[in-house]
Amino acid sequence: MLGERIFGGPTDHVTMHNSSAARAAVEHLLSLGRQRIAVIGAHPDRREGQLRASDLRVQGYREAIAMAGLTHDRRLERAVAPWHPQNGADATRELLASGVDFDAIFALNDTLALGILRALGEAGRRVPDDVAVIGFDNITDGRFTLPSLSSIDPGRDEIAEVAVGMLEERIAWGVRSGRPPRLYKADFRIVARESTAGTDT
Repeated sequence: MLGERIFGGPTDHVTMHNSSAARAAVEHLLSLGRQRIAVIGAHPDRREGQLRASDLRVQGYREAIAMAGLTHDRRLERAVAPWHPQNGADATRELLASGVDFDAIFALNDTLALGILRALGEAGRRVPDDVAVIGFDNITDGRFTLPSLSSIDPGRDEIAEVAVGMLEERIAWGVRSGRPPRLYKADFRIVARESTAGTDT
């Protein structure tokens, strides 16, 4: 099983560190001296008992804010669905129009961040001087934006490799092997590019 919607199920489960990776992204922004960090991509329709990547990433965002001793300001959380560049741009325009002060944005995925960079540029906000931006997923397009996009690399190659390996093992052992289901979370890393004044390619 891949993904975050079911935990503790009857199958091996390979996923990513959504909460801790999101926390690391926000801690990266905090390490740059940013204090008013917005998050774009929270799901507008949160249902009790249903886990989404967005819920886990917002949880990591809130944990980092709390650990830094900063006040949680719900006005800095913007709900967006689906995660497309247009919605990232629209949410950023709404944030700018609201007059709420912010000096960084954590986008819950990179496609949202593409729209965020566009909207900030249109508004004359310099990245990263005025607003630092970091995304999540480390998509190839992020290397070619201007400025290039900092992001969380969630270890997708490792996820694919481990998932196939686990499946091959299950096939080799047979369904009645009796081995309990395993949970595996891939390693992640921060890829700091120009949008947070980093130079990693």
